[in-house]
Amino acid sequence: PWGQEECIAWYTPFGYQSQRPVAWTKGEFNQGTCQYDNEELWTSGNNQNGHMDILLLDGEDGSVKEMIQIPTGPNTLDDDYYGIYGGAVDGDGNFWGSQLGGERMVKVNHDDMSYEIVYTPGYGGWYGMTVDVDGMVWLCGYEAGRYDPMTQTWAVNSVGGAAGCMADANDNGLLWMADGSGIVGVNRDTLQVAKTCNLGGSYGISIDFQGYVWAVAYGSLVSKVDPETCQTWTYNGLVGAYTYSDMTGYALSNAGTPSG
Repeated sequence: PWGQEECIAWYTPFGYQSQRPVAWTKGEFNQGTCQYDNEELWTSGNNQNGHMDILLLDGEDGSVKEMIQIPTGPNTLDDDYYGIYGGAVDGDGNFWGSQLGGERMVKVNHDDMSYEIVYTPGYGGWYGMTVDVDGMVWLCGYEAGRYDPMTQTWAVNSVGGAAGCMADANDNGLLWMADGSGIVGVNRDTLQVAKTCNLGGSYGISIDFQGYVWAVAYGSLVSKVDPETCQTWTYNGLVGAYTYSDMTGYALSNAGTPSG
């Protein structure tokens, strides 16, 4: 029963009509315990009342540590139903938020909760988002859009995607995107399609720590894919599965922290 489930560490209620994104920060690695301390959680809520709330929660107990309100309207965020639709964290713990099909995204700085609005390329179908090992922010849909925060420039290419995406952190690792039926691997430098694997359905994308690509279809199917050979293992017993997030934690572990 609700309130007695031992798997729930904490619960923080909010009164928003839409509260889509949650994104963890890495926290600080404790050499003595080999665990991470001071982890925090970003989220955002919207009631279509002229602003959107972006909140930073204590990862240990769920209490709200910081909150800012970003006005909606021209030259800022769209006042749609969902508000911030996708969220991801970079290597410095900053929050990046995108809107469904929107032409702007927001960056909120962890240190002082200041924010900046970033205009996206003039394509109206953005859906998934992620931050890669090099700190690049990706927006995904039928096209792949790569934003470089250092130069504040975009690179975009039509790749035949559809929804979720995640970047492989290995050398020459691809950006993997769902295309509705299979997965598309995009070269992160050239933005050209380097690999395609046909599946029985795809929507959300994640990568595990053994290098396999996972594709969750919108419904009952999940596929585990070898990115080199496209060999696939499937399970078809899910109920109403719907995700396009960092469901393995792989993106968070690699965001903005290139090896070498």
